[in-house]
Amino acid sequence: MNQAEPIGLLNTGLPVTVLAVLAIVLPRLLAPSQTRSHRLVGSAVGLSALVLLVVGAIIFAATYSVQGHPVLATFKSDPLAIMLFFLRLAAKASLIWLPVLGLVWFGMAQKVENHRGADVARKDLP
Repeated sequence: MNQAEPIGLLNTGLPVTVLAVLAIVLPRLLAPSQTRSHRLVGSAVGLSALVLLVVGAIIFAATYSVQGHPVLATFKSDPLAIMLFFLRLAAKASLIWLPVLGLVWFGMAQKVENHRGADVARKDLP
């Protein structure tokens, strides 16, 4: 039986850092900074969540592969099972990046309201 790997930079620190940074950067790249649409911001955040889930699965697969697990051989024999396994791990990692993504969404929504308020203020000025 394999021993569990201790928490380290490669199996914990790097994936957490990459996912947290992507949770901050990705929605801002997908939605224009001057948008006045909450729908566009929500869509960008939703798409970011899906991308983060897939990237998380890829990171976990790479981490397992570096640790010596036969990820590619297992993928060739049973691709659905291995994809579901790594997607499940990535979903568990969402406990870390999902609150970050939520805070980014909140900040972007505030920015939309600031832009809308400025537009209304400009219309009211003579």
